[in-house]
This record gives sequence, structure tokens and C-alpha cells, in this order.
Amino acid sequence: MNSQDVAAKPTPRDTVSGSINPKAQAHVYPNQRQAWIVVAGMALTLFLLFGTTLNSFGVFIPPITTTFQSSHEQTANIPSAFMLTMTLAMPLAGWLLDRIGPRAVMTTGAMLTGLGYVLASMSQDIDSVTLAMAVSGAGVGASTYVPAIALVMRWVELKRQGLALGAMLSGATLGTIIFPILLTHIIELYGWRFAMQCIAALALLICVPLLLWLARLPSQPLPGSEAHTNRQELSGRSISQALRLPRYWLWVALQLLMTFSTLGIFINLIPYLISVGYTPQEAAATFAIKSVAGLSGSFLFGLLSSRWGIKPLLMVGTAIGGFGVLALLLAHDPSIGFSAVLVFSIAWGATFNLVNQLSPMLMEETVGQRNFGTLLGIGSLIAGVGGAYSPKLIGYLLDTSGSYSIALMLCALCMFGAMIPIAFQPKRVPVSTVL
Repeated sequence: MNSQDVAAKPTPRDTVSGSINPKAQAHVYPNQRQAWIVVAGMALTLFLLFGTTLNSFGVFIPPITTTFQSSHEQTANIPSAFMLTMTLAMPLAGWLLDRIGPRAVMTTGAMLTGLGYVLASMSQDIDSVTLAMAVSGAGVGASTYVPAIALVMRWVELKRQGLALGAMLSGATLGTIIFPILLTHIIELYGWRFAMQCIAALALLICVPLLLWLARLPSQPLPGSEAHTNRQELSGRSISQALRLPRYWLWVALQLLMTFSTLGIFINLIPYLISVGYTPQEAAATFAIKSVAGLSGSFLFGLLSSRWGIKPLLMVGTAIGGFGVLALLLAHDPSIGFSAVLVFSIAWGATFNLVNQLSPMLMEETVGQRNFGTLLGIGSLIAGVGGAYSPKLIGYLLDTSGSYSIALMLCALCMFGAMIPIAFQPKRVPVSTVL
């Protein structure tokens, strides 16, 4: 094995505020050309698996509700079950990545995703669809967010991590531009069952081979070798130490509030716009506009993260997103409705993903790299379990009040509330100040 692929153990003088000093990173990070190939592969994986599943649930809600004559709350159980199993799989995926590497974990996850959609397409009742989506959710949890972020942060040098995570997450954002419109068209022509079979084919025929090729850590040393020992001694806290840190739990609270808000909007945006007079195609197009803004925001904030502080960027972005959600309340107004939706699409679309792009780097400041994947998974699990109830709660509020207004105000309140734990996170020193 090439020795330059083995990450060296940083010394205290090679760190800045608990992170690796950029001046020393040439000795810590692997070949950066290969690193960006990994980033591209993870972006494609998120493009397909997030774009067709979590980010496109909204287009399946109306036809499934019609097929099974189910209530809004019953149909909302489908994304809730998906989210619950997805987040339950995340800490296990992170733990396995920290110890045995990502290839087997992520590949198995992609296979489960495809299997779940095959089963859902053959289901004859709402409960069977919900169970099948739970299988798929576990697969997405094992093959996307936690292992992909941990993998990219192992490969990419410090000063480019914000941009790399933005590029990777832009794959998921690009998926939301393309797949809701594409799947809406497929559903109108061939039905929702065929659309789910198409999703299964993408997972099994593209994602599985791609992950078999690219899902690997910078080094895969043999147990007992010097390289294996060095990797085991990555700087950072033990799991038990990290779980006793108030800052870690504040980070979890940040994840919980943002996940609850984001999922509530993601799952219900298209049904909400349809309910106030937009056609399904217009609603899907609005979703795409939001996604274009998200794509731009990922790269813009990724570039700014190497020059400005991550903490203030996240604070400002979260506030902008919260005001964008409030603007969506005016979507029904005949005179300013279009402008309100446009404001929402730009403000919320450009910022909603910042918590996924920037907050992992704040967490690494607190806990280090040693058990980063496991701790990211634990936090994502807690946030996801809480967030999984967001679609169900919004469905309940819709059934009882007949309006989305209360639900949208709740989503905005969660975003503004998330600014409190952000304020208590450590300040990561901008790379430009230490070069």
C-alpha cells in the first residue's frame, strides 16, 4: 500500500482550536485528486438516493392517498417510517465506518433502498407501503448522509472541507431539481408503482456498483500494522467523553430543530402549493426553483467558509431561511402569492442545507476525528427520530385545522429556535487567518 495514503497522526502543534492546522495538512490528508473523485462519487450517490427518495416523497403523497383512500395522517406515516429507520441506521453506519470502512455498509444500504422500492411498488395496502418504505429508509441511512460526510472529511484537506461538503450535498440538491418533475411526469403517464420501480433500478444498477468502486477510506491497512495503529490513534475524544459534553448536546438540539423544520417543509411543500391553487407541475417547478437556489447556496457558502467563520455563516443562513418560511404563508394571496413563493424559494432554498454542510465541522471542533462517524450518527439518530414525527404532526394539524398555516409557523419557529444552540457552538478559525 502506498504510504502517502495513510493519514499521519497530528501533533498538538499541528492543531488550531482542536482541528488540524492547514500548514500541517499536507502530511495528514491523502492525494487530493483522488479525494475529489470520491466527493464526485458521493455527490452522485446523494443525487440518486436522496433525490429519488426523501426529496421526492411529496409527489407520491397525493396518488398514494387516492389509491388507498387513506387520510392525510395515514399517508404521512410513510415518510415518517422512512425517516425513523433511516435515522436508526445512521449511528450503526457511522460506527461501522469508523471500524471496518464504508464499502460493505454503503453498498448494502443501496441494495436495501432498491429492495424497499420494489416491495412498495407491489404493495396492496397503505400499511405494506409503509413497511416497504421503512426497509428503504434503513438503506438510505446506511448509504448516504453520515457515511458520506465522514468519508469526505477523511479525504479532503481542511481548507477545502466546506466546499467539498457543499459540492457533495449539492448532488442531493440537484436531485430535487430533476426528480420531482421527472417523477411527477412518470406518475402521470404510468402511475406511482412504475415510478417506484424506476427508483429501485437506479439504486441497484448505478449506486451499488459506484459504491463498490469508491466507498473506501484513504487507507485500508491490515490489523496490527503501523498504519492501522496510526488510524486508531486519530485525535479526538472517546464516545463516553463526547456524550458528557454540553456542546455536543447543543449540537444535537440544533440538528433536531432543523431536521424537524426541514422535513416538515420537504414533505408538505408540494401538497401545500396544490391546496392553494397551484397545479402539480407548477408545484414541482417551484420545488425545482428552490433547489436551484440551494445548489447556488451550497457552493457560495462553501467558498465563504474558508474565509469567514462557519458559526456566523450558519447563524445568518438559518435566520434567512426562517424568514423565507414565513413568506410561504402568503402563497395563497392572489396579488403577491407568486412573489412570496419566489422569496421562499430563494431564501429557504439557499440556506436550508447549511446545517448539513457546516455543522459537522463545528462538531468536529468539539469531538475530533477519532469517533466522528459514530458521534455524527448518534446525533443524526436523535434528530431523525424527533424529525420523523414532523410529517405526522403536520398531517394531524392539517386534518384537525384544515390549514397549513399553523404547521408552517411551527417550522419557522424551529428554525429561529435553532439559532440558540448555534450561538453556543465553538468558533472554528477561518483557514485564511492561519495560513
